[in-house]
Amino acid sequence: MRSAIIVDSTSSLPDELKNHPDVYEVTLKVAFKDGEVMDDTTNEMSLKHFYHKMVSVDELPTSSQPEPADYYRIMDELIAKGYDEVYGVFMSSKLSGTFQTARMVMQEYQDRINVHLIDTKAVSIIIAHEVKELIRLIESGYKAEQIIPAMNQMIQDSEIYIFIEDLNNLVKGGRAKAASAFIGSVLKIFPILRFEDDGTVDVFEKIRTEGKIKKSWLHIYEEARDQFGDRLHLGFAHGDAYDKAVEFRDFFLEHYPNEDIIIRYLTPVLGVHGGKGSLGMGLLVDADLD
Repeated sequence: MRSAIIVDSTSSLPDELKNHPDVYEVTLKVAFKDGEVMDDTTNEMSLKHFYHKMVSVDELPTSSQPEPADYYRIMDELIAKGYDEVYGVFMSSKLSGTFQTARMVMQEYQDRINVHLIDTKAVSIIIAHEVKELIRLIESGYKAEQIIPAMNQMIQDSEIYIFIEDLNNLVKGGRAKAASAFIGSVLKIFPILRFEDDGTVDVFEKIRTEGKIKKSWLHIYEEARDQFGDRLHLGFAHGDAYDKAVEFRDFFLEHYPNEDIIIRYLTPVLGVHGGKGSLGMGLLVDADLD
């Protein structure tokens, strides 16, 4: 059985996944008030331009999901190429209409190709890890009736924690008061957000220094490591804050020198909300099928 995967651009796929012959990507966009429209991208030069421009404007750019035509084009291509099934792996349905639009279009093809839709209830490196695991399971010969429950469990097991350094984006986006941002900046109080089990984002805790954030995240990681063992992997995703991501990575490597820790950019659509300087920690759990 020939299987394809459709994923959205917020996943920050590395090149080896982006270039996989069975992986297809739909692209979200961001639009600035001056008319500039940018694709959601992993291109480093474009990302630096986006983050530099975002901090210089008074009004945040708006984000938009892929057009239905993007899904129709890919689905028609999959049919023409003779695929038997397609997995749609998309960002949290609580944060975007991307999943709902994909479902609407892809289910129209149910009589011609088997369609399996996965709401990751997450973003960024969590999605990339899930795509990597999905490819592994497909290539290992597992069937959809085995894969889907394993993926759903992996989604429940994986976690994202987000450190927001600059509260101005939350103010511009109407998610925080200006006074709160000022106080947070002066007192160096940083909100730590977490993706909940239903795919929504909520405040997990508020921490005063980056040193305490490191210790808190290390404790969270160690608890997950006790639970999942070698199935657990670690990654950081940043809003144009590579040096900070490296600093956090090196802190973890001091305690776990053999851990292979990935670092990725937050794409523009995610950067609109997290802001420049934001940092996410992903606890990436493998599927439990072997």
